Amino acid sequence: MTNNLLKISKFFLYLAPFSVVLVYQGTIFPFIVGKYVFFRTIIDLALVFFVWHWATNNKLTTYPLRKGFSEASDLPASQRIQRGERLTTLWQQPLVLVVALFTLIFVLAGFFGVNPAASFWSNFERGEGGFQMIHLFIFFILLGLTFKDEKSWRKMFVVSFWTAVLVILYGIAAAMEIGNFVGSNLCTRFAGSLGNPAYTGTYLIFAIFYAAYLANEEISRRKKWLWLSLIVLFFIFLLLTQTRGALLGLGVAIIFGLFYLFFLLSKGKIKNIVLVTAILLIVLGFLGFHFRRSINIAPFCPAESGGNRILDVDFKTENFQTRLLLWKESIKAFKERPILGWGPENFTVAFEKYYDPYFTTWYDRAHNIFFDYLVMTGLLGLVSFLGIFGVYFWQLFKFNKRPTTGNLQQNNDKQKSLVVGHRSLVGNALLFALPIAYLIQGLVLFDVLPIYINIFLFLAFANWIFKKAKI
Repeated sequence: MTNNLLKISKFFLYLAPFSVVLVYQGTIFPFIVGKYVFFRTIIDLALVFFVWHWATNNKLTTYPLRKGFSEASDLPASQRIQRGERLTTLWQQPLVLVVALFTLIFVLAGFFGVNPAASFWSNFERGEGGFQMIHLFIFFILLGLTFKDEKSWRKMFVVSFWTAVLVILYGIAAAMEIGNFVGSNLCTRFAGSLGNPAYTGTYLIFAIFYAAYLANEEISRRKKWLWLSLIVLFFIFLLLTQTRGALLGLGVAIIFGLFYLFFLLSKGKIKNIVLVTAILLIVLGFLGFHFRRSINIAPFCPAESGGNRILDVDFKTENFQTRLLLWKESIKAFKERPILGWGPENFTVAFEKYYDPYFTTWYDRAHNIFFDYLVMTGLLGLVSFLGIFGVYFWQLFKFNKRPTTGNLQQNNDKQKSLVVGHRSLVGNALLFALPIAYLIQGLVLFDVLPIYINIFLFLAFANWIFKKAKI
């Protein structure tokens, strides 16, 4: 009975990535409301079934249950695991502690902000706030408590990138004006089921990571080529979103990942190939920027729609100058409330107080995750947010220094073991690169539910790796 309860809890966690596909046209914000209502509901259900499992699993639990023993009481005393030990072990993980600290400061900043109700409940347009952050943290913790083996994480990765395929299919259906699907056509900016091309561009970075990681771990050639084909598909639609921040983040992450791989490799042909590839990407980046006016990634579209936006970077444009002014105003707002900020979802209050007539658009975000957290959660919030990645890279570097005994391990399905596969150099480079892509794109965007789900999922996955390695 208790094992079934745990399986039900895991089932709901597997449904979490599907939140991004939902578009509910019964509200004024069809691309937002359905997503966060669904996400919160399934996380609540996952929590209920996990607590039920935990509460009914006798006074002692045997996780995992050893063969030959039907109940925990049948085990020798030395092999019994107290019911709360798993929770205690989880809280001993540095990454869990720093994510918990960030969540706590985020919620506290709301209670001490200028509008606690708005900070906690948010509004229909955004659906973020402290209540949402608590659900994301529960999602993170439940992943750590229930995803204990490589098979579970492999399934979650597969679910995640097939969800990305559904996001793309929704956008294609909308572009073809099929049924009640809503969205833009392929000649403007592709938004999929997220409703905003900027969100979709960043979301596809995570989808590329999941497919690349599984392709690196895969033994079967057929599946490996499938994952690689999906990487190409995700990259094409990332270009069609014409989201410059996402492309820049992905490009910088790939280059950093290649250099990281270069320094890990021993001398040889592969090391030289990696270096040459990184240099070529840098050269291509400079050439793309130099000839950005004449490159059109969508030549099949009318000239007026334009297909070169993703490469058309100009620091003198009104859009960029507005961002600079917005960030300057953010610094002014931070100085007034430096410790815990104005509270989540209260950026508009600070914006209105320091409003400059130059603005022609109303903003409720700084369009920069660092300034967002600085204004809304203060210095404590920003430091705790950056601390997550500081702890992550610290543990990753410790992980890379651990000796390995090999690169392959066969399991019952004759699949390459994720535990050992993580120690492969390519896998390590991918783990190194993804947070860089997220932080780079965050220079010009803000976090929303589809991005939050993936970053918390990735952090839970990383924590599992480090815990297995006893780091």
